[in-house]
Amino acid sequence: MKFGCQTKRYSQIRNMDEKKRTFKSLINTPFKKIMFGLQILSYFLIVGSPVIGGVIGKWMQLSTAKIGGLILGIFIVGEVLFYGTLLFLGKEVVILVKDHAKKWFKPKIKKA
Repeated sequence: MKFGCQTKRYSQIRNMDEKKRTFKSLINTPFKKIMFGLQILSYFLIVGSPVIGGVIGKWMQLSTAKIGGLILGIFIVGEVLFYGTLLFLGKEVVILVKDHAKKWFKPKIKKA
């Protein structure tokens, strides 16, 4: 009977692959919504760490070496948040975010 359960599970996975994934279907609980918000925050911290660290460092009048350390710290916090939320949300949400981000940078085709 173990074989029958495995086939049923395989068909469920295959059907999920065939369906179009949306944010609503993958982020459907309050906990997952919070985790998704933290994941978006982690993207901003990773990409924006030089700007964020530079602005905070200048505001606090830190030396160049300390600003570099601050930038590294912000980057590390972003990475930890990213991998932490990845554990809870799963790979599918990350793939969905990447697909949406690729659409932003795709050249638009002009209709004649």
